[in-house]
Formats: sequence, C-alpha cells, structure tokens
Amino acid sequence: MPREELGKLGSDGYLDSHQELALLSDGHHSTGKQVVVASATVLAILLALGAWWLLRQPALISPLVAARNEAPRKRPVAHRTALPSVPTTVVETPAKRGPAPLEYASDGVPFMPASGDDPHPKTYVHPHPITPAHLRIYRENNLLYQLNEAMDGREVSRLRGLIKVYRDEYPEDPHAMQGGYTLIADCIEFPGDPTTRASAQRYFSEEIASTLRRFVLRHCLSGR
Repeated sequence: MPREELGKLGSDGYLDSHQELALLSDGHHSTGKQVVVASATVLAILLALGAWWLLRQPALISPLVAARNEAPRKRPVAHRTALPSVPTTVVETPAKRGPAPLEYASDGVPFMPASGDDPHPKTYVHPHPITPAHLRIYRENNLLYQLNEAMDGREVSRLRGLIKVYRDEYPEDPHAMQGGYTLIADCIEFPGDPTTRASAQRYFSEEIASTLRRFVLRHCLSGR
C-alpha cells in the first residue's frame, strides 16, 4: 500500500468500507487503461504489417502476370532434307494355271496326272507314262554310276571315255560335273602336279554345290 494511503487507516489499523471501495475502483481503472494501451499497440502492429504486405503485392504478382500474359514463343521449324523417291517395283503374280488335260492310253483309260496339284481322275488310271524326259534322267543317272565306278577303281582311260560320252549327251552340265570328273582324272594320272592341284583347290573352294567336292578333296588335295 502506498505511504500516502497509510494515513487513511482507522484507529484500529483497518480501512473502513468506503475507503476499501475507493481503492478497488482505482485498481480497476488502472488495469483497464493498461489493457486498452496493449490492444492499441497490437492493432497498430497488425496494421503496419498489413500495409507492408499490401505494398509488396505488386512486386510479387507482377512477374507472374507478365509471364502469363507473355505470348508463347514459336519453336523453330526444322527443315528436313527430302529423301529421293524409290521406284516401286510391281511384282505380278502369275496366273494360276488350270488342271492339265488328261492323257489317255489306247484302251481309253486315262494316265495318272504328272503333277500332284492336278486333280485325281475319279476312275481307274494307268500309271504315269515314261516320257523321253524320264528316260533321259535315267540315262544320266546310269552314266554317273559308271563314272563313279571308274573313279573309285582309278581307271583313268575308262573315266576319260565316259567323260566324253557325258559331254556329248549332256552338254548343259549345270553343276560342273564334267569338269570335276576331268579334274579327278588328271589328279589320278598326274599326282602331285602343282597346276592340277591349284585347279582342284579352286574347284573345291568355288563349286560349293557340287557333289564331287569330297572326291576332289580325296583324290587331289589329301595327298593320297
């Protein structure tokens, strides 16, 4: 209690009721003033922060607005070099042939069709006839058998005679068989000859599809 208030005490050392009410009233007035001052201070701070935030808004928003309003840049168009046109090749599919007409024997019975794609006659048929083409194939197979027999027996004279017959009757020689047999005959007759050996090596390297390669290897290149 302040010293000046001590004089207000009664003779018994206590405040009377009026003095107590006055002191309470003064205390309430003092606390209220403090609350008002504190509230005003907080409000002023909030207003200052709000004003500062509003002042910074244009600086924050303007770059975003500018970026949004900026027209999109066009990407440069890459110029491609035109490729030369490739000529189109049209492959014509051959027309499918119809079935071959039937051939009939003297008894009026048809022969079996030569092609497996031809329909089978719904009747009794004779076996397919032996044509000249068939006979030529059989003759060549028989001649090749004799050539191989003479080669295995190392019969040079017989081998060369059969080679001549082969050349006369089958000049086309698509698989270079005649040249292979001639080379083998030379290797048998002149073993170790460097020219013959070089020709044999060339035949062995180039004539991959020939059935005589293994015989050229045996008689000309293996050293036997």
